[in-house]
Parts: sequence; C-alpha cells; structure tokens
Amino acid sequence: MKRISIISLCIGGVGGAVLASVLIWLWQIWMGHIRVLTIVMTVMVGAVVFVCCQIQSFRVVKKAKEAGAHELEKYRSYYRLFGSWMLLRNKRRVLAEYFEDHRLKNVAIYGLGRLGLCLYEELRNSTINVKYAIDRDSAHFSYLDLKVVSLESPLEPVDVIVVTPVSEYQGIVEGLRKKGSSPIVNLEDVISSL
Repeated sequence: MKRISIISLCIGGVGGAVLASVLIWLWQIWMGHIRVLTIVMTVMVGAVVFVCCQIQSFRVVKKAKEAGAHELEKYRSYYRLFGSWMLLRNKRRVLAEYFEDHRLKNVAIYGLGRLGLCLYEELRNSTINVKYAIDRDSAHFSYLDLKVVSLESPLEPVDVIVVTPVSEYQGIVEGLRKKGSSPIVNLEDVISSL
C-alpha cells in the first residue's frame, strides 16, 4: 500500500475546505439566507485547516533534515577514520600493535559493518585472537570463520571489546556495560593512539 504524504493530505484538506465553503455559499445564496457570519466562519475553518497543514508540513521537513544531517555526520566520521587507518597502513603500522602494547590478547568486535569487517580481517592474520563478534544481525555473518552473537546473548569475558560504530559509541557502551565487565574501547581511539 502506498503511503500518503502529509503534504498531500494538507492539499486535500484545504481543497476540501474551499470546495465546502463554495458549496455552502452557493446554497446560502440560492436559499436567500447568505449572511456575513456564514462567510466568515467558512473562511476561518479554511484558514485553520491551512495553518495546521503548514505547521505539520514544517515539522515533517525539519525532522527529515535533522535525520539527514545525522547520517551525513556519521559517514563523514567513517570517512575520516578510514583515512587515518590508511595513513597508518601506508606507514606499515597495523592495529594489532595497539593490542600487543596494551597486552590485550583476546578481543571481541562490536559491529560487523565495513569497519568491523576490516578490523577482523586485519586482526585475524596477527597474534591477536578475535574470540567473537557482536552484531544485531548475527545470523547474516554465518559465512565468516568467526563466532558472531547478538547483544541479547551472554557475552564471554575478553580482554577488550572494540566498538566499530564510532558515531553510536556512547549508546553502545551503556548496553555493553549491562552485559558484562570486559573493558570497552572505541576503534577511533585505537587508530588515533598509533
């Protein structure tokens, strides 16, 4: 079923109010009972409907702009992070150095988006043991040679959990802290510390 937009409903509402006003006026003229009060009331009803539709339309547009701005900032932060990561790789530095320097042998990766998969690929060829990954869509990653669990599953203790959705870090940390006591680090902090 196709969704009807708020703007279409507003246009329909205003059109309906105008048509009703014209019909009421014509009927009043036909009957000889047209009064100024009738005209004023129909104009007021039409104006109220129009103003309400404009307010609703403004709210919908504002909400859409805010959602778009959040998505844009998310992708900008990912772009900057990938850029920093590639600079490290060009200098022959790998993220495993961070974990080795901090004596973190067993890690879990939260989020298997592009960043999470790249981190997994880099760490699996190192001395660092990626014990498991956490992702909302855990069944989607059955092709990986890695245990993938959902956040609702019990989490095994590890030396550190690396959060890859950096733009949602604070909310994710709150959820992870309720599940266990493993230390949590942001991928952005790992990259920037090297």
